[in-house]
Amino acid sequence: MDRTAELRWFFHRRPPDSVAAWIEAIAGPLESRCDVYLILPGTDALGVKVRGGTTKLEFKLRPRPGEPVTLPGGVSGQREEWQRWSFARPGWTRLLPRLGLPATAWRAVSKQRRTATVPYRTESGCRVEFCALTVFPGDTPEPPGSGQRWSTVGFEAYGPDADLVPALMAAADRLFVGLDLNDGLGADLACGYPGWLATL
Repeated sequence: MDRTAELRWFFHRRPPDSVAAWIEAIAGPLESRCDVYLILPGTDALGVKVRGGTTKLEFKLRPRPGEPVTLPGGVSGQREEWQRWSFARPGWTRLLPRLGLPATAWRAVSKQRRTATVPYRTESGCRVEFCALTVFPGDTPEPPGSGQRWSTVGFEAYGPDADLVPALMAAADRLFVGLDLNDGLGADLACGYPGWLATL
C-alpha cells in the first residue's frame, strides 16, 4: 500500500500560463498514456482504474475528507491524503461485484503529461504534474476527435508518513509564492480524480 498527500485542480481549459510555464521549466519530457476509470457517481473518496500500459487494477481510497488550504498568490485548494493498492488485472471483473461496485461504467482518459519532482528529504519529495486530459464516452479512446477536454495541475507527496504533508505544502509554496495570480488559480474544480470524475 502506498500513502500520498495531494493537491489537485482541474480546468476546462489550460491552467494559468505562469503555472504551466513554471512546471514545464523543470519537468521531464512529455509522456502519454490512457487510463481507464470506473465511474462512481456520488463519491469523491474512492477511485478505481486500470493504469495505461500495465495490467494492474488500482484502488485509491481517501479515508477522511480533504482539508481546505490557503496558499500564496490567493490560491486555495483541498489537501487530501490517499491510500493506494494495486492488484493483478486477471479476475478483476469478478471482484468488483463482490465489493458492491459496477463492472460496466468505465471511461477512458487520455493523458499528455509532464512531471517534475521537488525534493524534500532523502526519502521524500513531491511530484508536480501538468496534464492535458481527454475524457472519452466509453472505455476506449475513440472515436478520434471525440471526448471532453480538460487539464489538471497536481501535487503528490511521497515518502514516510510524517513527511507527506510538509513535503506537499513546501512544494506548493515554492510554486505559488513567486507567481502573479491576480484572481487566484481560477480552477473549475479543486479535488482529486474521483471527485472530478463524479462530476462528468
